[in-house]
Amino acid sequence: MPTPSGSYSLEAILEAVNIEAPDTTDRIYSNEVIEIISHKPAWIVRYGIGLFFVIIVALFTMCFFIYYPDIIKAPVRIVGENLPKQIVSRTEAKLVTLFAKQNTVVKQGDILAVLFSNADYKEVLAFEGWINQAEKQVNAYNLNEVPTLPQLANLGDLQKSYQEVSLQLYQLSWSAPNGYFIQKQEAIKKDLAVIEALKQNGNKQKSLITQDLALQQNLLQVNERMVNEKVLAPLDLNKDKSVVISKQQQLVQTDANTLNQDASLVAKSKELVEIEKNRNDIIQNFKTALFNAKTALADWKNKYIITAPEAGKVQFSSYFQENSWIKQGQELFYIVPEQPILFAEVMASQQNFGKIKQGQQVNIALNSFPRNEFGILKGIINYIPAVPYKDSAFLLKVQLTKGLTTSYNKQLPFTNNLSGTAEIITQDASLIDRLLYQWRGLWRR
Repeated sequence: MPTPSGSYSLEAILEAVNIEAPDTTDRIYSNEVIEIISHKPAWIVRYGIGLFFVIIVALFTMCFFIYYPDIIKAPVRIVGENLPKQIVSRTEAKLVTLFAKQNTVVKQGDILAVLFSNADYKEVLAFEGWINQAEKQVNAYNLNEVPTLPQLANLGDLQKSYQEVSLQLYQLSWSAPNGYFIQKQEAIKKDLAVIEALKQNGNKQKSLITQDLALQQNLLQVNERMVNEKVLAPLDLNKDKSVVISKQQQLVQTDANTLNQDASLVAKSKELVEIEKNRNDIIQNFKTALFNAKTALADWKNKYIITAPEAGKVQFSSYFQENSWIKQGQELFYIVPEQPILFAEVMASQQNFGKIKQGQQVNIALNSFPRNEFGILKGIINYIPAVPYKDSAFLLKVQLTKGLTTSYNKQLPFTNNLSGTAEIITQDASLIDRLLYQWRGLWRR
């Protein structure tokens, strides 16, 4: 329809030709924009805000359940109560005999090597074995069981001790059960028995003389009364007096013999005491000679024979062989115990030391064994000193719960000076606690 102004509008024209009027959006945007606007958005767009809120709430909730350990790092080294024993040479000489072999198990006292000296080590060992046997028998007073001293002529500096022991052994034979001293003691004991028999015989004679004297004195008294009564002549009385005096002299002589016999008994007893003293002196001198010889042997062995200080496995500290020249103080072997008792020493500084307590877990990463390849050692703090070790640092003792077995179940070989880094887990705190630490401090202020 025409408008009152005489012009035609777009709606009127479209209505006249029977065409639906386009939407306002279609008139404003292009087809591409219309396609984008008419497309239904994805669910992430429609629910993104709500999903993001849910994730934030979930993460905040997980902060209450996720714990993160508080770690203090400090240097550490592995030590032990029975660490491998280092064996060094105590003299400078040529190595003449090498008995030890790498990684072989030895017992305490086993000979590992022999250095050159002016003595034959075989004769030295034979002399030492004889001394040990002889000392055992002498201490038990089995003098007859003391073995015969072997003929040894290549003892070098020990030859003087050997000669002294040989001399004392000869004198010790005097103290043996069939020796000079015992025979002399037996002879003196026989003399004592004879003297004792003579003394008893003298006592019997004295008893008889005493009885006879009593009879003569009674007879003398009777005759004196008869002389007073003038029955007998005085000359007859003198004869009786002479008999009494003779009996009294016999008693005096008997007493003198008894005194002499007692003196002989005392003298013989002194001889027995003196013999026993000499016998004990000889035994003691022999023990002293054995002791001096053992001391000289120990000094010689300490210089020229390398022995194992304890049982374990032998490891060479460097390469050497027979006829090698060994210097004084040179490291030769290590004896590794079969079951070493190992623990860790942690040098903890003053920083955060107040957080460290007994029973806390310690993770140890050794420098010689990378943790990514070998794992870590685990331990527990079992000792915290009350005073610092040095430089205001504290030396903590950590017990290795599985020894040198790592978290990857690998058994690490022990070597000297194993060191690394220790991670002391002082506290397992949740993430929310750590996030709120600062706010708590501000709130308390």
